[in-house]
Amino acid sequence: MAYDPIAIIGMGCRFPGAPTHGRLWELLGERGDAVARSAPAGRIDTAELYDPTPRRSGHLVSRAGGFVDYASDFDAALFGITEREAVVVDPQHQVLLTTTRDALRDAGLDAEVLAGQDIGVFMGQSTGEHWDALRTKATVDMYAIAGAAARSMASGRISHAWDLRGPCATVDAACSSGTLAVHLACQSLRTGECDTAVAGGVSLVLGTDHTVGYSAAGMLSPSGRCRFADEDADGFIRSDGAGVVVLKRLARAQADGDTVHAVILGSAQASKGRTARAIIAPSAEGYLQVIDRACANAGIAPERIGYVEAHGNAAPAGDTIELQAIGTAIGRHREPGKPCLVGSVKTNIGHPEAAGGLAGLIKAALIVRHRSIPASLYGDRPTSSVDWTGLNIAGVRDRLAWPDPGAAVAGVSTYGLSGIFVHIVLGEPPRD
Repeated sequence: MAYDPIAIIGMGCRFPGAPTHGRLWELLGERGDAVARSAPAGRIDTAELYDPTPRRSGHLVSRAGGFVDYASDFDAALFGITEREAVVVDPQHQVLLTTTRDALRDAGLDAEVLAGQDIGVFMGQSTGEHWDALRTKATVDMYAIAGAAARSMASGRISHAWDLRGPCATVDAACSSGTLAVHLACQSLRTGECDTAVAGGVSLVLGTDHTVGYSAAGMLSPSGRCRFADEDADGFIRSDGAGVVVLKRLARAQADGDTVHAVILGSAQASKGRTARAIIAPSAEGYLQVIDRACANAGIAPERIGYVEAHGNAAPAGDTIELQAIGTAIGRHREPGKPCLVGSVKTNIGHPEAAGGLAGLIKAALIVRHRSIPASLYGDRPTSSVDWTGLNIAGVRDRLAWPDPGAAVAGVSTYGLSGIFVHIVLGEPPRD
């Protein structure tokens, strides 16, 4: 059953090398690589942990990552945070507040107009490394609990800061957290629970425990890059990131005279159940199911999708499964010689985990709006593990004009290690 389309009327972001969505588009067009060799001074010290020996417990095979300056433009008082709270508040909540401010400004929405309105807030957060460190060296009181331990505050602080009185929730679906928040926001808009929704995700690399664990499992890239779909793909590197979008039903946005960046035609979530060998592993069945559901929700045939912004975190086995699913669900149904194009923003900025899907969503929104597809990096040797021609899919090695004459339609794919897939179908904004 297809539902009313949802307009993206505002976007804000903080990604490596891209403090705005305009700068993100420039970075992609410049084939920019915003990954750093190590964390900035004063963040975390990983020098003594580094060891290039693969899978060595307690060590890092790479110190590389993507990092953002999350504190320089944060004004606690502006968001109603007291000096006592500011001492312990999670930097992830800080960056969400500033990114939400940017998204609301981009949507042309003033704080005075928003106060008291039934506006929904849906945020994705998965890790809590600030709290992990805080509880070992500070007294645990209600300031610490509300400021760092309670992930519900990722959304709650936004509702409080702008006096928003609609639905409010923080969701954790690992790397699908941000896109799941967007999916839930769309559902809330379509049921009339709210007329405007703010949705996003955040992740900051504030500790080393998770990174050390990924390295020991062989998931962290020794080369320090996310080489999606490449023969030399060797895992991912962790990155900071926050992305927020402001949403309305398309008819409401048009009636209000809003600028529309792109249109969410449909979305879906699905668990893979027990269709993979391990609980953290993806499955082709999961990807196929969620793509079909999202297309049905959008009321379109899968072959209408000309580009998919993949989860694409450069885990070789995961990339293979995802590419095979995209080819099976979309590519093979398209006209021969007109493959479904695939790419990943993670090649430019690394993997922002709970915010990774928002980076992909904002990139895809810009793609359908401009009808132009920037290149993904490190794709000179497409992986031999998939039959690219037989699946009728292709990577994007150079910037391309939108390949189809009709309206641009793109998919955004995410997978979280808890087993949750989310797929969002985007269309270009209405043309005058």
